[in-house]
Amino acid sequence: MFNSRLILWGFSLTVSVAIAQEPAYVTTGTAYNPDTNQVIYREAYTAINEMGEVQVDYLNSQGAKIATKKLVYQGEPFQPTFVLEDFRDEETISVQYEKARMVVRHKDMNGTRQQIILDHAKVVVDAGFDAFIQIKWDELMTGKSLRFDFVLPTKLSTVALEIEKIAPALSPVYNKEYGDSWIYFRLQPAKKWISIFADPIHLAYDPNGKYLMRFYGRSNLDDARGIPQDVRIEYEYF
Repeated sequence: MFNSRLILWGFSLTVSVAIAQEPAYVTTGTAYNPDTNQVIYREAYTAINEMGEVQVDYLNSQGAKIATKKLVYQGEPFQPTFVLEDFRDEETISVQYEKARMVVRHKDMNGTRQQIILDHAKVVVDAGFDAFIQIKWDELMTGKSLRFDFVLPTKLSTVALEIEKIAPALSPVYNKEYGDSWIYFRLQPAKKWISIFADPIHLAYDPNGKYLMRFYGRSNLDDARGIPQDVRIEYEYF
């Protein structure tokens, strides 16, 4: 069953004075450089409100807000609408529904582009991957590999992804000293020749509540130069 606590794509866990202020956050993630272990940014989530809305604020390592995202859950839990604004380069990406059509938009210094996704009944959107995993949890626990289509807003398209449970030792986020009871998943393109990210994304979940604890792979937030970046995100819940 889908929990109303939300996470998003690009992950980590540490609380700082910089994010201990209004609005009231219920989940935080700290994104680290996988090689140097330095903090790159933090993401903080509000609780879902009566309108089905969640606010996500992104803060750099100095505590300055660099981006914000608004998620709205009104239909399938794996298909939230969202708008992500990056204040550093005024880039905006979004997925919205207009007259039952899924509309994907990408705005940057070159203008605004959009695409309508016609066959979207089972398409997973942004943080909806967390709900998808929760819904399919029992199937995944059998070792079954599952496929789903995922929206790529900057590409104005979708890509077929494949997720499967893997042995802890096969995951780069596994640490036998911590998280020994967690469940580990590997997420990668279903078609091996598609390289939307250099390496698979690895996820670690606490089976007690099905909470996402660690994310390792391509972030949904570019670096300060606008270049895609890989991160290790750790989450904390309050």
